[in-house]
Amino acid sequence: MPGSGGRPVTVAPVLTLRPALAGAGERLVVDLGSQYRCVSSAVLGGGLGWVRTWLDLQVERPYTRTDPDVHLLEESADLPSPVVGMLTAALVARFRRAAVGGARSVATVGVGHALAAAGNRPRAVPAEPATLSPQGQAPAGQRAASPARTVPAVGTINLLVVVDEPLTDAGLVNALQTAVEAKAQALAAARVPAANADGYATGTATDSVCVACPPGGRVPFAGPVTRVGADLALAVLEAIRSGSELDQVSGGVRASTASAAPLEPVRVARPRSASEPSS
Repeated sequence: MPGSGGRPVTVAPVLTLRPALAGAGERLVVDLGSQYRCVSSAVLGGGLGWVRTWLDLQVERPYTRTDPDVHLLEESADLPSPVVGMLTAALVARFRRAAVGGARSVATVGVGHALAAAGNRPRAVPAEPATLSPQGQAPAGQRAASPARTVPAVGTINLLVVVDEPLTDAGLVNALQTAVEAKAQALAAARVPAANADGYATGTATDSVCVACPPGGRVPFAGPVTRVGADLALAVLEAIRSGSELDQVSGGVRASTASAAPLEPVRVARPRSASEPSS
C-alpha cells in the first residue's frame, strides 16, 4: 500500500532481546512485521530472498558446532519466518542502532581480531599460555596451553539495514555494496587497527550483513549519491562506529533488556544536498 510520495507503508520493526532456546546465550531479534525482500551473507537465509525476522544469536566461545545453519534453524523455531540468522560471540545486549531518513540499522560489533581485506592472510593465533609451577606443570584446575589455533580470534560484525525504498535485485546488491563501504569507513573513524596490515581494518573474517527493503522492485540504484544509499550509509556508519568504540574500551553499559521495543534509535541527521531547500 503506497504512502506519501508513493512509498509503501511499512510497520515499524520491533527489536527484542530473548534468551536462547538452548544454551547460555541470548538472541537479538528484529521482527520487521511483514516480509521484506533482502540480500544477505548470513549463514541462515543468505543470498537473495525474503526476510520477516532477523536473528543475531550469541554463542559461547569457542564455538565447536560444525552445523551453524542447523543451530540457527533450531534457535529460530519460535520466530516468524522467513528468518535470516547470524552468529556472534559478542554480547548482543550491547547492540547499536541508528536511523537516518528512511534507513534503520542494527549491529553487534566485535573487533577483537579486525582485519584488512587485502592484508596478509590470517594465520595461527597463539593460545593464551598457562601459568606454570616451578616444576613446569599447570596448577590444578588450569589446562596447559594448547597448540596455536588456525582460526581467527573472536571478532564479528553482524549488521542489519532496513530501507524504505522498494529496490530491485540489482538495487539491493548496490545497497549491500554501499553498506560494506560504510562499515569500512566506520572502522577507520573509530581507529580500529588491522591485525594483518598497516592502517585501519575493513572488517573481520566472519562478518555478516543483511540489507532489506519493501517488496515492489522499482528502485534500481542505492549508491551513496542516491537518497536511499546516503541514508543507509550514514545509518551504518553511526551503528558500526559507536559499536567499535564501545567494544574497544570494553566498558560499555549493557543495553536495555526490555521485552519489546520499537526500532526507534537516536537519529542522525542526513546532510542536505545543495538542491534541497532549507527548512
